[in-house]
Amino acid sequence: MHISLPWLISLVLLGTWCVPPRISAERILFNPQQKAQLQRASTIFVKAVTLTEKGLVAPVLIETATADRLTATGFTVITAESNPHDVVLKVRCDERKPWAGIRKSDGEIQQPGAPSRNWKGPACRLSYFFDDQKGPWQYEIRTPFDNAWEAARANGHGDPGQFALQHLSQALRESDFPLDLAAEWKQAERLSSLLIDPQTDKATKLKILSLAGHVPGDTMLQALQRIRTQVEFATPATVALGFMGEPAIPTLMGLLSDPSMEIQAAAAQALGEIGAHSGNVEILPPLLAKMEEPDVHLRVQTEIVRAIGKTPDLRSLEPLEQFALKVWTARSNDPLMQELRKAVDWSMWQINPTAHTDE
Repeated sequence: MHISLPWLISLVLLGTWCVPPRISAERILFNPQQKAQLQRASTIFVKAVTLTEKGLVAPVLIETATADRLTATGFTVITAESNPHDVVLKVRCDERKPWAGIRKSDGEIQQPGAPSRNWKGPACRLSYFFDDQKGPWQYEIRTPFDNAWEAARANGHGDPGQFALQHLSQALRESDFPLDLAAEWKQAERLSSLLIDPQTDKATKLKILSLAGHVPGDTMLQALQRIRTQVEFATPATVALGFMGEPAIPTLMGLLSDPSMEIQAAAAQALGEIGAHSGNVEILPPLLAKMEEPDVHLRVQTEIVRAIGKTPDLRSLEPLEQFALKVWTARSNDPLMQELRKAVDWSMWQINPTAHTDE
């Protein structure tokens, strides 16, 4: 069959036009000036859209819940787009979540609050726009049920759409999305202030501690050192110090001698984090010495050994080999001893892949 050249070209162009564009796996990048502006962003215009199986409905419930949650985190919310604002936060809530295409990267799917490909029930999807550019951050809030009609019927509610929106508004009020936004925008001042504020509830402080690695620097470092003195936050704050980099080393070295086993283990874990990212081998001699001290808890030894493996240095290999001989010949079936043995083997392999131990 003969096909003319113009017709062939048309087919190729049509095929190209029909193929959906590739979705970049890279995050959208703002320039340094835009990033600095986002660090100071405080006024947000909330633009909500709510859809049920009956169509568009008034978004009052969702707008109010979103605004209340943002205000509780210290942001200012405006209701008119014509008023000055720093960022537009878009909130789309559906009784039945529509298919939204493929996520940018599999890594983002694992993040708390990341949109799910599989969820088809009621959901709110949050995104933001800055300088008329959509930011890379996306957040999804879902109801405890995946079928609004069945859930409404079971609870004696006549309108599945309104039932779903009521639960979504409650989920928004309980969500940590403003803290995630502050971390996305690198707002260390906002998060640090909330962390050390006596009026901030425990759950919020724990969430901020989990986000501390997104805002490393002197501001967060000082906040972590303050909050660490409170018993209920001592362990997670010590772990978070590991994301503050080398400036946190002196504090963590001191904590290796803390009376609490939990703090010692957390300090070793944090030092391993610093060693992995900085390659600072100065942390190794104190860790190796602590590893050999008598009466060191097995869990602490395990974290120390892992930290040594995260900071590979051939000078650590001989002490580890000697230590490995002790732990593998010890007559113990304690699960913690088994973890220590695995950690020793792993760390020796990290330092020298040809290293091995005889079990």
